[in-house]
Amino acid sequence: MATGSTPKRATRRKKAAGNGSPSNGHSEAEATAARRGKYRIISLDGGGMRTLLSLGILKRIEQERPGFLDEVHLLAGTSAGSISALVLAAARTPSSGLDEARQLWFAPGLFTIPFGNQLGALMGQKALTPNEAMARALTNVLGDKTLGDLHRHVVIPAFQLDDRNPDEDLRGWRPRVFHNLPGDPFVQEGEFLVDLALRSSAMPIVSPVYQGYADGGLFANNPTLAAVAQALYAKVTTREDLLVLSLGTGDSVDYLEGYNESWGYAKWLLDTKQPMAFVAASIEANVEAIDFQTQMLLPQGSTLRVDPLVPFNLGSSVEQQVATMDRIVKRFDMTQTLKWVDESGWMPPRRSRRAQAAHEETAEASPG
Repeated sequence: MATGSTPKRATRRKKAAGNGSPSNGHSEAEATAARRGKYRIISLDGGGMRTLLSLGILKRIEQERPGFLDEVHLLAGTSAGSISALVLAAARTPSSGLDEARQLWFAPGLFTIPFGNQLGALMGQKALTPNEAMARALTNVLGDKTLGDLHRHVVIPAFQLDDRNPDEDLRGWRPRVFHNLPGDPFVQEGEFLVDLALRSSAMPIVSPVYQGYADGGLFANNPTLAAVAQALYAKVTTREDLLVLSLGTGDSVDYLEGYNESWGYAKWLLDTKQPMAFVAASIEANVEAIDFQTQMLLPQGSTLRVDPLVPFNLGSSVEQQVATMDRIVKRFDMTQTLKWVDESGWMPPRRSRRAQAAHEETAEASPG
Protein backbone atom coordinates (compact mmCIF):
# COMPACT_ATOMS: atom_id res chain seq x y z
CA MET A 1 0.00 0.00 0.00
CA ALA A 2 1.23 3.54 -0.16
CA THR A 3 3.16 5.77 2.19
CA GLY A 4 3.25 7.62 5.50
CA SER A 5 5.05 10.33 7.63
CA THR A 6 4.67 14.03 6.85
CA PRO A 7 6.49 14.95 3.60
CA LYS A 8 7.96 18.41 3.00
CA ARG A 9 5.33 19.26 0.39
CA ALA A 10 2.50 18.47 2.79
CA THR A 11 3.94 20.54 5.64
CA ARG A 12 4.08 23.63 3.42
CA ARG A 13 0.41 23.38 2.48
CA LYS A 14 -1.70 25.61 4.67
CA LYS A 15 -4.30 23.56 6.50
CA ALA A 16 -7.75 24.75 5.55
CA ALA A 17 -10.10 25.31 8.43
CA GLY A 18 -13.09 23.70 6.79
CA ASN A 19 -16.69 24.33 7.75
CA GLY A 20 -18.16 20.92 8.33
CA SER A 21 -19.74 18.68 5.75
CA PRO A 22 -21.21 20.11 2.55
CA SER A 23 -24.39 21.98 3.41
CA ASN A 24 -25.28 23.75 0.17
CA GLY A 25 -28.28 21.58 -0.62
CA HIS A 26 -28.03 18.74 -3.12
CA SER A 27 -24.68 18.26 -4.78
CA GLU A 28 -24.48 17.52 -8.50
CA ALA A 29 -24.24 13.81 -7.71
CA GLU A 30 -27.26 13.91 -5.41
CA ALA A 31 -29.37 15.78 -7.96
CA THR A 32 -28.42 13.29 -10.68
CA ALA A 33 -29.26 10.37 -8.39
CA ALA A 34 -32.62 11.90 -7.57
CA ARG A 35 -33.46 12.31 -11.28
CA ARG A 36 -32.47 8.80 -12.31
CA GLY A 37 -33.55 6.90 -9.23
CA LYS A 38 -30.41 4.80 -8.89
CA TYR A 39 -27.40 5.79 -6.77
CA ARG A 40 -24.23 4.16 -8.12
CA ILE A 41 -21.20 3.28 -5.98
CA ILE A 42 -17.81 1.98 -7.11
CA SER A 43 -15.70 0.54 -4.28
CA LEU A 44 -11.95 -0.09 -4.62
CA ASP A 45 -10.05 -2.38 -2.24
CA GLY A 46 -6.59 -1.69 -0.89
CA GLY A 47 -3.69 -3.76 -2.13
CA GLY A 48 -0.71 -1.61 -3.10
CA MET A 49 0.19 -1.56 -6.76
CA ARG A 50 -2.38 -4.29 -7.33
CA THR A 51 -4.90 -1.45 -7.54
CA LEU A 52 -3.86 -1.55 -11.23
CA LEU A 53 -6.05 -4.66 -11.51
CA SER A 54 -9.10 -2.69 -10.36
CA LEU A 55 -8.29 0.15 -12.73
CA GLY A 56 -7.77 -2.30 -15.57
CA ILE A 57 -11.17 -3.89 -15.02
CA LEU A 58 -12.80 -0.45 -14.91
CA LYS A 59 -11.11 0.48 -18.18
CA ARG A 60 -12.37 -2.70 -19.86
CA ILE A 61 -15.92 -2.00 -18.69
CA GLU A 62 -15.64 1.58 -19.96
CA GLN A 63 -14.39 0.35 -23.34
CA GLU A 64 -17.28 -2.11 -23.65
CA ARG A 65 -19.91 0.24 -22.22
CA PRO A 66 -18.83 3.82 -22.98
CA GLY A 67 -20.08 6.25 -20.35
CA PHE A 68 -20.30 3.59 -17.63
CA LEU A 69 -17.77 5.21 -15.31
CA ASP A 70 -19.20 8.70 -15.59
CA GLU A 71 -22.54 7.47 -14.21
CA VAL A 72 -20.98 6.86 -10.77
CA HIS A 73 -22.16 8.99 -7.84
CA LEU A 74 -19.79 7.79 -5.11
CA LEU A 75 -16.22 6.45 -5.30
CA ALA A 76 -14.97 4.61 -2.22
CA GLY A 77 -11.40 3.45 -1.74
CA THR A 78 -9.08 2.18 0.97
CA SER A 79 -5.30 2.48 1.00
CA ALA A 80 -4.10 2.19 -2.63
CA GLY A 81 -7.78 2.09 -3.54
CA SER A 82 -8.21 5.49 -1.90
CA ILE A 83 -5.53 6.89 -4.21
CA SER A 84 -7.36 5.54 -7.26
CA ALA A 85 -10.77 6.69 -5.99
CA LEU A 86 -9.59 10.23 -5.25
CA VAL A 87 -7.82 10.60 -8.60
CA LEU A 88 -10.94 9.44 -10.44
CA ALA A 89 -13.21 11.71 -8.39
CA ALA A 90 -10.94 14.74 -8.87
CA ALA A 91 -10.66 14.34 -12.65
CA ARG A 92 -12.88 16.31 -15.04
CA THR A 93 -14.81 13.06 -15.45
CA PRO A 94 -13.99 9.71 -13.80
CA SER A 95 -13.38 8.09 -17.20
CA SER A 96 -10.83 10.76 -18.10
CA GLY A 97 -9.00 10.08 -14.82
CA LEU A 98 -8.34 6.38 -15.51
CA ASP A 99 -4.99 6.89 -17.23
CA GLU A 100 -3.86 9.41 -14.60
CA ALA A 101 -4.69 6.95 -11.83
CA ARG A 102 -2.63 4.25 -13.54
CA GLN A 103 0.34 6.45 -14.47
CA LEU A 104 0.69 7.72 -10.91
CA TRP A 105 2.14 4.31 -9.98
CA PHE A 106 5.03 4.81 -12.40
CA ALA A 107 6.21 8.07 -10.82
CA PRO A 108 10.01 8.36 -10.30
CA GLY A 109 11.34 6.98 -7.04
CA LEU A 110 8.07 5.43 -5.92
CA PHE A 111 9.61 2.03 -5.26
CA THR A 112 13.11 3.16 -4.35
CA ILE A 113 13.91 2.10 -0.79
CA PRO A 114 16.93 3.91 0.74
CA PHE A 115 19.47 1.75 2.54
CA GLY A 116 18.64 3.46 5.83
CA ASN A 117 15.02 2.39 5.53
CA GLN A 118 16.03 -1.16 4.61
CA LEU A 119 18.31 -1.40 7.64
CA GLY A 120 15.82 0.28 9.96
CA ALA A 121 13.00 -2.00 8.77
CA LEU A 122 15.19 -5.08 9.28
CA MET A 123 15.83 -4.01 12.88
CA GLY A 124 12.15 -3.23 13.42
CA GLN A 125 12.88 0.45 14.03
CA LYS A 126 11.67 2.09 10.84
CA ALA A 127 9.01 1.78 8.15
CA LEU A 128 10.27 0.13 4.99
CA THR A 129 8.97 2.66 2.46
CA PRO A 130 9.46 6.45 2.75
CA ASN A 131 6.54 8.59 1.64
CA GLU A 132 8.10 11.57 -0.14
CA ALA A 133 7.88 10.10 -3.65
CA MET A 134 4.20 9.16 -3.23
CA ALA A 135 3.42 12.59 -1.79
CA ARG A 136 5.03 14.23 -4.84
CA ALA A 137 3.19 11.93 -7.23
CA LEU A 138 -0.14 12.64 -5.55
CA THR A 139 0.49 16.39 -5.47
CA ASN A 140 1.33 16.38 -9.20
CA VAL A 141 -2.09 14.88 -9.91
CA LEU A 142 -4.32 16.27 -7.15
CA GLY A 143 -2.57 19.56 -6.37
CA ASP A 144 -4.26 21.43 -3.53
CA LYS A 145 -7.75 20.12 -4.23
CA THR A 146 -9.96 19.51 -1.22
CA LEU A 147 -13.10 17.52 -0.47
CA GLY A 148 -15.09 20.66 -1.17
CA ASP A 149 -13.76 20.80 -4.74
CA LEU A 150 -15.21 17.43 -5.76
CA HIS A 151 -18.41 17.06 -7.79
CA ARG A 152 -18.87 13.42 -6.80
CA HIS A 153 -19.04 11.79 -3.42
CA VAL A 154 -16.06 9.91 -1.97
CA VAL A 155 -15.62 7.64 1.05
CA ILE A 156 -12.06 7.14 2.37
CA PRO A 157 -11.38 4.99 5.50
CA ALA A 158 -8.33 5.62 7.69
CA PHE A 159 -7.38 4.59 11.22
CA GLN A 160 -6.70 7.36 13.76
CA LEU A 161 -4.06 6.27 16.26
CA ASP A 162 -4.96 8.83 18.93
CA ASP A 163 -8.17 10.86 18.99
CA ARG A 164 -6.65 13.16 21.67
CA ASN A 165 -9.83 13.12 23.70
CA PRO A 166 -9.26 15.44 26.68
CA ASP A 167 -10.96 12.83 28.87
CA GLU A 168 -8.17 10.29 29.43
CA ASP A 169 -10.72 7.61 30.25
CA LEU A 170 -12.14 7.94 26.73
CA ARG A 171 -8.95 8.64 24.78
CA GLY A 172 -8.14 5.98 22.21
CA TRP A 173 -7.62 4.97 18.61
CA ARG A 174 -10.59 5.13 16.26
CA PRO A 175 -11.65 4.04 12.79
CA ARG A 176 -12.43 7.14 10.74
CA VAL A 177 -14.23 7.57 7.45
CA PHE A 178 -13.54 10.74 5.46
CA HIS A 179 -16.18 11.77 2.93
CA ASN A 180 -18.03 14.71 1.44
CA LEU A 181 -21.55 13.50 2.16
CA PRO A 182 -23.83 15.69 4.30
CA GLY A 183 -24.56 15.18 7.97
CA ASP A 184 -21.21 14.47 9.65
CA PRO A 185 -19.57 17.34 11.58
CA PHE A 186 -16.30 15.39 11.98
CA VAL A 187 -15.47 15.72 8.29
CA GLN A 188 -14.41 19.07 6.85
CA GLU A 189 -14.68 20.28 3.28
CA GLY A 190 -11.20 21.79 3.59
CA GLU A 191 -9.42 18.44 3.93
CA PHE A 192 -6.76 18.10 1.23
CA LEU A 193 -7.15 15.06 -1.02
CA VAL A 194 -3.41 14.38 -0.88
CA ASP A 195 -3.60 14.17 2.91
CA LEU A 196 -6.58 11.81 2.80
CA ALA A 197 -4.81 9.47 0.38
CA LEU A 198 -1.65 9.38 2.51
CA ARG A 199 -3.62 8.79 5.71
CA SER A 200 -5.62 5.93 4.23
CA SER A 201 -2.53 4.25 2.72
CA ALA A 202 -0.13 4.44 5.69
CA MET A 203 0.31 0.67 6.03
CA PRO A 204 1.95 -0.24 9.38
CA ILE A 205 5.51 -1.59 9.08
CA VAL A 206 5.56 -0.84 5.34
CA SER A 207 4.80 2.89 5.53
CA PRO A 208 5.21 5.66 8.13
CA VAL A 209 2.30 7.02 10.14
CA TYR A 210 0.81 10.06 8.41
CA GLN A 211 -0.70 12.94 10.40
CA GLY A 212 -1.62 10.54 13.19
CA TYR A 213 -3.31 8.02 10.89
CA ALA A 214 -2.58 4.48 9.72
CA ASP A 215 -3.97 2.42 6.86
CA GLY A 216 -7.75 2.19 6.52
CA GLY A 217 -7.27 -1.47 5.66
CA LEU A 218 -6.94 -2.14 9.39
CA PHE A 219 -10.74 -2.14 9.51
CA ALA A 220 -12.11 -1.69 5.98
CA ASN A 221 -9.74 -2.91 3.28
CA ASN A 222 -12.94 -3.51 1.34
CA PRO A 223 -14.69 -0.14 1.80
CA THR A 224 -18.01 -1.23 0.28
CA LEU A 225 -19.98 -1.41 3.52
CA ALA A 226 -18.52 1.89 4.74
CA ALA A 227 -19.72 3.53 1.53
CA VAL A 228 -23.19 1.98 1.73
CA ALA A 229 -23.60 2.94 5.39
CA GLN A 230 -22.42 6.51 4.82
CA ALA A 231 -24.72 7.03 1.81
CA LEU A 232 -27.72 5.70 3.73
CA TYR A 233 -26.87 7.76 6.83
CA ALA A 234 -26.64 10.91 4.69
CA LYS A 235 -30.01 10.02 3.11
CA VAL A 236 -28.80 10.66 -0.43
CA THR A 237 -30.40 7.38 -1.48
CA THR A 238 -32.34 4.40 -0.20
CA ARG A 239 -31.33 0.78 0.18
CA GLU A 240 -33.60 -0.18 -2.72
CA ASP A 241 -31.99 2.38 -5.06
CA LEU A 242 -28.35 1.46 -4.44
CA LEU A 243 -26.16 -0.15 -7.08
CA VAL A 244 -22.69 -1.23 -5.96
CA LEU A 245 -19.74 -2.46 -7.98
CA SER A 246 -17.00 -3.69 -5.63
CA LEU A 247 -13.54 -4.29 -7.12
CA GLY A 248 -10.81 -6.32 -5.44
CA THR A 249 -7.09 -6.25 -6.16
CA GLY A 250 -6.74 -9.91 -7.04
CA ASP A 251 -7.78 -13.02 -5.15
CA SER A 252 -4.64 -15.02 -4.41
CA VAL A 253 -5.48 -18.36 -2.82
CA ASP A 254 -3.58 -18.40 0.48
CA TYR A 255 -3.63 -20.88 3.34
CA LEU A 256 -1.69 -22.03 6.42
CA GLU A 257 -1.30 -25.77 6.81
CA GLY A 258 -1.81 -26.70 10.45
CA TYR A 259 -4.24 -28.26 12.89
CA ASN A 260 -3.26 -28.13 16.57
CA GLU A 261 0.08 -26.35 16.20
CA SER A 262 1.41 -24.02 18.89
CA TRP A 263 2.63 -21.16 16.70
CA GLY A 264 4.39 -18.04 17.93
CA TYR A 265 5.08 -14.77 16.15
CA ALA A 266 7.78 -16.37 13.98
CA LYS A 267 5.17 -18.42 12.12
CA TRP A 268 2.46 -15.79 12.12
CA LEU A 269 4.69 -12.90 11.01
CA LEU A 270 8.07 -14.12 9.77
CA ASP A 271 7.41 -17.33 7.82
CA THR A 272 9.32 -17.21 4.52
CA LYS A 273 6.52 -18.89 2.54
CA GLN A 274 3.78 -16.72 4.01
CA PRO A 275 5.31 -13.55 5.51
CA MET A 276 2.97 -11.39 7.61
CA ALA A 277 0.44 -14.25 7.61
CA PHE A 278 -1.47 -12.80 10.56
CA VAL A 279 -1.95 -9.47 8.77
CA ALA A 280 -2.81 -11.12 5.44
CA ALA A 281 -5.37 -13.41 7.07
CA SER A 282 -6.99 -10.51 8.93
CA ILE A 283 -7.28 -8.40 5.79
CA GLU A 284 -8.61 -11.26 3.64
CA ALA A 285 -11.20 -12.19 6.27
CA ASN A 286 -12.23 -8.53 6.46
CA VAL A 287 -12.62 -8.31 2.68
CA GLU A 288 -14.71 -11.48 2.34
CA ALA A 289 -16.89 -10.76 5.38
CA ILE A 290 -17.75 -7.28 4.12
CA ASP A 291 -18.62 -8.66 0.69
CA PHE A 292 -20.97 -11.23 2.24
CA GLN A 293 -22.59 -8.66 4.55
CA THR A 294 -23.15 -6.27 1.65
CA GLN A 295 -24.73 -9.00 -0.45
CA MET A 296 -27.09 -9.87 2.41
CA LEU A 297 -28.06 -6.28 3.21
CA LEU A 298 -28.83 -5.06 -0.30
CA PRO A 299 -31.54 -6.29 -2.68
CA GLN A 300 -30.58 -9.23 -4.86
CA GLY A 301 -28.84 -8.18 -8.06
CA SER A 302 -27.94 -4.70 -6.84
CA THR A 303 -24.31 -5.46 -6.04
CA LEU A 304 -21.47 -7.21 -7.85
CA ARG A 305 -18.03 -8.21 -6.59
CA VAL A 306 -15.22 -8.51 -9.18
CA ASP A 307 -11.91 -9.93 -7.95
CA PRO A 308 -9.85 -11.89 -10.51
CA LEU A 309 -7.75 -14.84 -9.41
CA VAL A 310 -4.05 -14.00 -9.29
CA PRO A 311 -0.90 -16.04 -8.54
CA PHE A 312 0.62 -15.69 -5.08
CA ASN A 313 3.79 -14.22 -6.66
CA LEU A 314 3.11 -11.70 -9.41
CA GLY A 315 6.80 -11.29 -10.21
CA SER A 316 10.14 -10.31 -8.71
CA SER A 317 10.26 -6.79 -10.18
CA VAL A 318 7.77 -3.96 -10.64
CA GLU A 319 7.90 -4.46 -14.41
CA GLN A 320 7.11 -8.17 -14.10
CA GLN A 321 4.26 -7.50 -11.70
CA VAL A 322 2.71 -4.91 -14.01
CA ALA A 323 3.02 -7.27 -16.99
CA THR A 324 1.37 -10.08 -15.01
CA MET A 325 -1.52 -7.86 -13.91
CA ASP A 326 -2.04 -6.56 -17.44
CA ARG A 327 -2.25 -10.15 -18.72
CA ILE A 328 -4.77 -11.06 -16.02
CA VAL A 329 -6.95 -8.07 -16.89
CA LYS A 330 -6.75 -8.80 -20.62
CA ARG A 331 -7.75 -12.46 -20.16
CA PHE A 332 -10.45 -11.87 -17.55
CA ASP A 333 -13.87 -13.05 -18.69
CA MET A 334 -16.08 -9.96 -18.60
CA THR A 335 -19.31 -11.75 -19.49
CA GLN A 336 -20.92 -11.71 -16.03
CA THR A 337 -19.66 -8.20 -15.28
CA LEU A 338 -21.11 -6.72 -18.46
CA LYS A 339 -24.34 -8.66 -17.97
CA TRP A 340 -24.69 -7.10 -14.52
CA VAL A 341 -24.01 -3.61 -15.91
CA ASP A 342 -26.71 -4.14 -18.55
CA GLU A 343 -29.32 -5.70 -16.28
CA SER A 344 -28.83 -3.75 -13.05
CA GLY A 345 -29.92 -0.42 -14.47
CA TRP A 346 -26.50 1.18 -14.06
CA MET A 347 -26.61 2.68 -17.54
CA PRO A 348 -29.63 4.80 -18.53
CA PRO A 349 -31.56 2.78 -21.14
CA ARG A 350 -30.82 5.15 -24.01
CA ARG A 351 -27.09 5.31 -23.31
CA SER A 352 -26.95 1.57 -22.69
CA ARG A 353 -28.42 0.86 -26.13
CA ARG A 354 -26.00 3.28 -27.81
CA ALA A 355 -23.05 1.72 -25.98
CA GLN A 356 -24.10 -1.80 -26.98
CA ALA A 357 -24.59 -0.78 -30.62
CA ALA A 358 -21.19 0.93 -30.71
CA HIS A 359 -19.55 -2.17 -29.27
CA GLU A 360 -21.25 -4.42 -31.84
CA GLU A 361 -20.15 -2.15 -34.71
CA THR A 362 -16.57 -2.22 -33.43
CA ALA A 363 -16.65 -6.01 -33.14
CA GLU A 364 -17.99 -6.37 -36.71
CA ALA A 365 -15.30 -4.05 -38.06
CA SER A 366 -12.49 -5.94 -36.34
CA PRO A 367 -10.53 -8.33 -38.58
CA GLY A 368 -11.13 -12.04 -38.03
